[in-house]
Amino acid sequence: MSDDDALQPNMIPGEGNLIAPVELRELRRVYDQFCNLSDKLKITEKLHPTQKRVALLKSPEMADEDEVKLNMEINELECDIEKWEHELDVIKRRPVQVIRASDVAAACKKLGKKTSKKEVLEMMWEVDENLDEVIDWDEFCLNFQRNVHDKTGLEPANFYNLVQFMIYDANSNGFVSIDETMNMLYARYGRDLMEEKISYLFGSSKGQKITEEGKEGGEIDFSTYIEAVEKTQLKMFHESELGRTILAKGKRKVDPNLAKTRSKKGH
Repeated sequence: MSDDDALQPNMIPGEGNLIAPVELRELRRVYDQFCNLSDKLKITEKLHPTQKRVALLKSPEMADEDEVKLNMEINELECDIEKWEHELDVIKRRPVQVIRASDVAAACKKLGKKTSKKEVLEMMWEVDENLDEVIDWDEFCLNFQRNVHDKTGLEPANFYNLVQFMIYDANSNGFVSIDETMNMLYARYGRDLMEEKISYLFGSSKGQKITEEGKEGGEIDFSTYIEAVEKTQLKMFHESELGRTILAKGKRKVDPNLAKTRSKKGH
């Protein structure tokens, strides 16, 4: 059995194809990052600035400073770093690795999105098939699988959109770049559709060419990404059989969220 086969979750029959290997590896990376995230962030918020401070103290620009004082501070900070890294390792080795509501809230906050407790619980509800108030690996993959294969725009997608952004954001800098999305979109859609999807995310709503800025091409933050994918989802709904039926009856303003509750309950 290959490593990719071992990662494949237990899929529900009739729910679509298995997840492509390249996506599965990235999905596992994000799941591992997501599990107990709120606990991890409490540590990394102290750890990362301390690591930067140590790097500064060891840099050539500090060569004129008192060497004894420098070494004392470095030793103290390195003791803190060792302790926090051990605490992180303990969290990562917990026997049960699941995603909790606090982890979803922490992920949204890290990406600059304000979410209420109600919104967080609704995102959990989209995925929590077992109704045990946590998200496990199989549920995580099933939600991803359903959204990837959704052709109606009715699949509840708030949690999926968060996960997909984290997958694209390979360097975890809070932005998604053209370079980061290309490989994933190519594997899923092929070249022609890949370019169309990239245009949805990074191009102008007026059809202007994509502007490639920054080290990795055009970059967008989480709020901009959500705005783009929600427009795409609404367009998908309007083009679905149900959407066309409603529009044909003259109901021009359609909110697919009204139908999502029925879609979720039907699973």
